[in-house]
Amino acid sequence: MNALHVLSAGMPREIKWAVDGSTSLVLQGYAILPDDIDLLTDAEGAYHVEKAFSDHVVRKVEFSSTEKFESHFGVIKIDGVSIDIMGNLRVFRNGAWSPVQNPGTVKTETIFLDGLEIPVVSVEHQVSTGYLDERLKRGSRRK
Repeated sequence: MNALHVLSAGMPREIKWAVDGSTSLVLQGYAILPDDIDLLTDAEGAYHVEKAFSDHVVRKVEFSSTEKFESHFGVIKIDGVSIDIMGNLRVFRNGAWSPVQNPGTVKTETIFLDGLEIPVVSVEHQVSTGYLDERLKRGSRRK
């Protein structure tokens, strides 16, 4: 979890962010193997994260849209771990786009890990969006 330490320690304090997805679930007690770290922020925050971790950028942040996701998306890599930056994430599920998701619009919790405070998207939110169910059906296999 060294990547989380570097991420938390290097994150500018003015940026609202939270760990989302499978890593968030692991930090909240689920026994699954995450493929990466999903970092949820708002659109402006995504570009600030990229700037703060400019030495680690694999893919520059830009607005990106696929059949299933849209966000201000980029990737950084810390200690070999890919971190997907997602600003104002929207997900296409059950025939409709979700409302914008960022730390101001979803429920978050704080996890304490080795003396660090790590904001995470709550299990409750991940249940309400259907993500938890999808992730558990996929099991713990890696890509």
